[in-house]
Amino acid sequence: MVPLIEAILNEFREEMPPTRRILERVPQDKLAWKPHQKSRTLGELAMHVANIPGMVERIVKADEFSPPNAATPPANSVEEIRAAFEKNALKGEECLRGLTEDTAMGLWRFVFRGKEIFAKPRIAALRTNVLNHLYHHRGQLSVYLRLLEVPVPIVYGPTADENPFA
Repeated sequence: MVPLIEAILNEFREEMPPTRRILERVPQDKLAWKPHQKSRTLGELAMHVANIPGMVERIVKADEFSPPNAATPPANSVEEIRAAFEKNALKGEECLRGLTEDTAMGLWRFVFRGKEIFAKPRIAALRTNVLNHLYHHRGQLSVYLRLLEVPVPIVYGPTADENPFA
């Protein structure tokens, strides 16, 4: 495997367990909660985080992506969120394992309402549109949990609620 692809695959694999831990803490009875009127609900944000690993398949298997005009339907349960995450994590890893150097370096476009927002090599899109995107929204989700008084799990190290070194 090409070192650049292997690096992305290894990082993807490393990020799935902390993402899973965050999603496992999402409380069923708070899916409609949101911290501000302009914010997503907890359920919407958690489902978005669960779906981000699925973006790997869109980047690897297509030359462009254009998000649908309709909003993603809200999750009805934490089980639905967790199942979506597990499915997307498995599919994402499968697609990364099968990625070739030619495909990785091929151009990928993000198009919104018919307008090209950017075009870049797939490997760069995997970094920004999957990994960086995941870090951003997973961080938001951890803040939602904190605001709801839900213990925040370990992501990279200790939190105020969990300390593996104690």
